[in-house]
Amino acid sequence: MVLAAGAWSRQIGGIPAAYLPPVRPIKGQMLALSMDPAAPLLRHVIWLPRGYLVPRLDGRLIVGATVEERGFDDRLTAGGLFALIEGAWRAVPSIEELPIAETWVGFRPGSRDDAPMLGPSGIDGLVIATGHHRNGILLTPVTAAVVSAYITSGRLPDSARPFSPQRFAATGRHTSSDPALVEAALR
Repeated sequence: MVLAAGAWSRQIGGIPAAYLPPVRPIKGQMLALSMDPAAPLLRHVIWLPRGYLVPRLDGRLIVGATVEERGFDDRLTAGGLFALIEGAWRAVPSIEELPIAETWVGFRPGSRDDAPMLGPSGIDGLVIATGHHRNGILLTPVTAAVVSAYITSGRLPDSARPFSPQRFAATGRHTSSDPALVEAALR
């Protein structure tokens, strides 16, 4: 079995608390603006100092995302939305005329060092795949490869050992949460 419940990984029943991964929720507020799909304001992703703009084919422009240590607080805040809109406006001032289509809050799984946890849990047959912080979608292919390799061979690939959940039980050594460095290390 693979425990890959994201920010909720510590809340899975039936697993002794000592074996649950040290994951906390990282709150992220986001919003979507409505562009004309026939003449979108943007056609490519823009990375901002504290966020990003992602155009969608349906005309939505995703503006994201805050990074907040607030537990599972799912309330949107004026300050969070203001920061997102101001950052987006500084990059693309013409967004000020776009209507707000949607707002929401999501939760990312953060480990103690904000790097993924991949590998054995300490319970036979239970594999951990969580803690990716902001980089879960980016690291999905390499996470699947590492977990599949472990399940089929019984060995964690050498490149994945720095990301073993066991690092917190032993030295607590810090690993990188930069997605490019994590992906390069896991290749």
